[in-house]
Amino acid sequence: MRKHSLISLAVCCATFGAFAHASWTLDNDSSTLSFISTKNEHISEIHQFTKLSGQLSDSGQLKAAVHLSSVETNIPIRNERMQTYLFDVKSTPEAVITAQIPKSVMEMSPGTTEMVTLDSEITIKGKSAAYKVALSVSKDQDGNFHGTTVEPVLIKAASHDLDPGVAKLQELAGLKSIGLTVPMTFSVTFTQ
Repeated sequence: MRKHSLISLAVCCATFGAFAHASWTLDNDSSTLSFISTKNEHISEIHQFTKLSGQLSDSGQLKAAVHLSSVETNIPIRNERMQTYLFDVKSTPEAVITAQIPKSVMEMSPGTTEMVTLDSEITIKGKSAAYKVALSVSKDQDGNFHGTTVEPVLIKAASHDLDPGVAKLQELAGLKSIGLTVPMTFSVTFTQ
């Protein structure tokens, strides 16, 4: 009888612990990440990555991954060239974004929104750089978090050793120039 009681207590503790230490998972179907490239000085195009993943812990630790092979420029040969020469997806298949979400955001009441600027780190091809990311964060009635950039994040090619890849893309496409600073925006949903 005592053994049965101890097992029941252990199950109850484990169940309580699961609820006390909640985490959220990035919902790829409800999330988007876009960036703009500029070629020949005046021609800008919008592209996106179609596969994102990530986790948000109850303590506010955020880690999200951009699957670089999912780059979509609407031109198949350009997708392939970016995967090969710019991102080298065979060696580094993901770009990683990490940040600490403030306690005030994690404790938001359902149905509320808060503006926040995060100190984030973005790693591409093994090269990390710090970025300020301004977001509008809301929490819905189901306890899910939604975050949307309120201004573009300017990704600098030089910060991630992407310059040689950009030069190669420029050569292959026969372009006069490709911009070395890329504005990025995203809207992500994290569900429990």
